[in-house]
Amino acid sequence: MEVCPVFIDETGVLTGPVQKQPIYGVGVLVVPETSVITDRFYRLHYNFIQDRATKRKEVRKEIQARDTLPTIDEVDRMMWSTRHHEYKFSDVTKSNLQQYINILNVYFSFPDLEFHSLVLNRSEPKASLRRWDNDEWAAYAHFVRMLLEKRLTRDAFAIVDLQGEPKKSDVHLEDVLCSIPTVKGCLRATSDMSIYLQIVDVLLGCVQFDIKSHAGYYNSTSKRAQAKGQLTDFLKRRLGMRRGDALLPHDKSLSQWNAPSRFTVWKGEW
Repeated sequence: MEVCPVFIDETGVLTGPVQKQPIYGVGVLVVPETSVITDRFYRLHYNFIQDRATKRKEVRKEIQARDTLPTIDEVDRMMWSTRHHEYKFSDVTKSNLQQYINILNVYFSFPDLEFHSLVLNRSEPKASLRRWDNDEWAAYAHFVRMLLEKRLTRDAFAIVDLQGEPKKSDVHLEDVLCSIPTVKGCLRATSDMSIYLQIVDVLLGCVQFDIKSHAGYYNSTSKRAQAKGQLTDFLKRRLGMRRGDALLPHDKSLSQWNAPSRFTVWKGEW
């Protein structure tokens, strides 16, 4: 069996106020065949950049053709970057929602892709970093390892979103992950280097948002929250779920879908 790349990202924090960051999660995207999939994702990405450039020119012409100051929306569109764009769940808004939907449509058009997530509720009584001597980095490495050991069914090379390893730490992420029999290598990389790391961010963001939403953490009148909710609802529809269904019901430790592609949400243990 050939070695395939897997892309790993995390969301939330393991320290700090629980009320602000109650859910911590790790996600992994398994990409068995990269050639065609990569072309599809980047073609969509560059079309988006070109569309932004066209809209910026249109706005500029409209402002120049009249004798009034630009509106706030026009200033916002003029500030859009046409050289670099990184997909992040935290950046989902009403104006770019369709682009994120397009990304998910491409994702679900490849049934061989797999996404797996581990989520931890920091508000639970048993939630504690004492097991790792309050070392957030060591706990992070443990949870990534736990997810890969639980979900990998084939040999893989891990590409992990870059997290700064503490200088005095004796826990090296590469060593931890490469001690897993199915992991044949590991590389930490910044998310702007890979569309796949960005997709993990978006999928994991939807999972985290849905869990927090069902727990009542969001203001329904917030426009940003509404856009993120619409993207999350779209993801759930593609998984065959109803809008009000929870990706991970409170009475379950694992939710799993095998179509249109394999997708799991697992409640990890401290």
